[in-house]
Amino acid sequence: MVGSPRRRTRLVLSVGAALGALAVALPRADAAPRDHAAPASQWNVTVALRVTPKDGVPVRIRLALPPSDAMQRLGEVTVTARGLHSEVVQDGDEPHVLLSGTIEKPLRVAVSYAVARERSHDAMPLVVPLDAPPAALMPFLTPSPLFQSRSILVRDFLETNVSPLLDAPGPHDLVRGIQQVTHDKLVWAKDGKSLTLDVIRSGRAKRIGIERAFTTFLRCARVPARLVEGLDMQSTTRRKRAFWTEVWSQNQWWPISASGGWSGRLPRGWIALARDGQRAVRTDKTATVTYSVQVTPRQDPL
Repeated sequence: MVGSPRRRTRLVLSVGAALGALAVALPRADAAPRDHAAPASQWNVTVALRVTPKDGVPVRIRLALPPSDAMQRLGEVTVTARGLHSEVVQDGDEPHVLLSGTIEKPLRVAVSYAVARERSHDAMPLVVPLDAPPAALMPFLTPSPLFQSRSILVRDFLETNVSPLLDAPGPHDLVRGIQQVTHDKLVWAKDGKSLTLDVIRSGRAKRIGIERAFTTFLRCARVPARLVEGLDMQSTTRRKRAFWTEVWSQNQWWPISASGGWSGRLPRGWIALARDGQRAVRTDKTATVTYSVQVTPRQDPL
């Protein structure tokens, strides 16, 4: 039996309403000031895509670009896509390149852009559950096919592994408690699972799977959270993919990672591409797309 109604009710109390008291039990951590004098890191990025069509059906591909925000900014974008129509959207929270058209044989596409990232020196403040979240944060608390925060498996995982920490004497930090438990209980494995419920059942996961589970656990505990896919500019892998989670506190999003065990300061050379479970490269199954990422340091300012 997975869990009784009484246990699940106790979970909601122990990882929900009772945890609201943490805001009183713990002193509020103030963020350290940012060092705006520190020079930004800058790169030229080229994403090389190989597009293989399926039965002459029109293809449609969406490639995420780095959103400009307080910590990073996107520069010029160029697209080489002979045979496909390209549209570059740089405004808004989800800049992207949209490729569309009909092709009869495999095609190579190149998307190049410049990006800069400031060095972060902020310490993440205390993050607490929200009893009455504003409407704008509801999408980051609501269950979805990727983040099944109402699943019995998710609630049982938190009750079994997190609730005992909260019963111990002394002050507690809910978010860092969930982070530590996720880091300890879900083991990284190259052949591990990537979907949340599969990750919980097996205890073995890829990094994207660990971060998906972490985001789901936080949402179950009423902490607004979203998954981020980005690039690690210092990686030697073909795609340079990086995954982490963001939590909401003090009117802004803060980076934190259960797979990496860090919080508050995004690792040097990491930039965000897509958030809330969206993929950096998306298709509507009309084509097969493989890609690689090349990065070179940039000297000229954006």
